[in-house]
Amino acid sequence: MLFAIFTNAAAPQKVALIALLATFPLIFVAIPFSLREEAGRPWRSLIANLRIAGPVVGLLIGGLNSFHMADTIQRLPFDPTLKQIAPGIFEVSTIVSLGAMIGLAAVLAHIAIDLAPSRKRTS
Repeated sequence: MLFAIFTNAAAPQKVALIALLATFPLIFVAIPFSLREEAGRPWRSLIANLRIAGPVVGLLIGGLNSFHMADTIQRLPFDPTLKQIAPGIFEVSTIVSLGAMIGLAAVLAHIAIDLAPSRKRTS
């Protein structure tokens, strides 16, 4: 299903889908790095920022996609059917959902980092 949505998407939406899909595993890769004392600060900051940025990017791209789809539908000389509009609706739903998933994954990662035992170096 995701592959079909990706193949039908326009270039900007493909870039957004790739970025959102690549960010999801990045969160889980960043968790062990963020547990380091000083070296983990940029990773913790990345995870903290993704709690907001993921959903915002998903909503922004989904909203812009909806505006573009509505504008296109208005300019058509015929009334499109729901079967013709459905791929666009799937695309918007996928982008918004991926953004929300990234936000939730970042929140869970942030909680896991906060609950992890502190590893302070003894010199």
